[in-house]
Amino acid sequence: MAISFSNNQVKYAQKIFYGKLYFTEDNLGFINKLINKILIFIYLLKYSLINFKRSLINFKTSLINFKTSDSQIFNFSLNIQQDLIDKYSLELKKNNFTYIENFLSKESHDHLLKIFPNINYFKHNKKIIKHYNSNKEWSYKTGFYNRKKNNFLYGFCKYIQSSEFKYFYNRLIAFEMKIYNLSGISSSMIDRGCYLIPHIDGIIKNKDEKNNYNFIYFVDGYENPILGGATCLYKDNEFKTPILIPTSIKNSLLVYNQCKDFYHGFNIVRSPKGVYRKAINFQIMPLVK
Repeated sequence: MAISFSNNQVKYAQKIFYGKLYFTEDNLGFINKLINKILIFIYLLKYSLINFKRSLINFKTSLINFKTSDSQIFNFSLNIQQDLIDKYSLELKKNNFTYIENFLSKESHDHLLKIFPNINYFKHNKKIIKHYNSNKEWSYKTGFYNRKKNNFLYGFCKYIQSSEFKYFYNRLIAFEMKIYNLSGISSSMIDRGCYLIPHIDGIIKNKDEKNNYNFIYFVDGYENPILGGATCLYKDNEFKTPILIPTSIKNSLLVYNQCKDFYHGFNIVRSPKGVYRKAINFQIMPLVK
């Protein structure tokens, strides 16, 4: 849950996504409120229809690939030496964030690019503060959201759940002196016009109890990270004071402590039409006894 976002950014998003006729002033009259309600309804209807169309296309694609998806089994591997994991761990401990380039091996990254689903696999979030396409993959409470044979990213998600990968992220946060487990995995695909308001994760409310970490793996994207929707870290909620801007959104990983009070998000994406930022997010939390 996003918290502590800027009212100015919300008003900006309202004008962009609901339309220029949307009124952002306080104490609106009846007619202006009615116009706003109509514009919101049109926005929700538009993306409900888009999601419905995508679900139909995805269902048809899933049936076609039902017998072939097992061929996506692949032995993924990282491209990080042990001493570099320790280096990134020190950065994470000191700054509460770190950024890793060339995260997967070339063979693994090439394979993930090959199997990454198209835009119809994703649902568009019907919230202007999170105006982009995403999909829930796995949760420790529910398991996989999609059946194995219908899930394009099943193989990579299983790798994220493997003991090999668990060793990686527990070594990365070894300074916590706790064993961590996965809590969730999701995927996203954003293109021109998408937007994520700078915000703090709602989990910060539990910061005195535990430190949870969010991992954003940028699979692919535009050459210019800022224009292409790179999730950046900020001191403020207005995109004014950046703390970290990824230098690439191709095979790179951003890790940050979700219980610290810095902001993250991306401004309106300005990449060329048809160029997508593809990413997979996962979160870890201390082992519950």
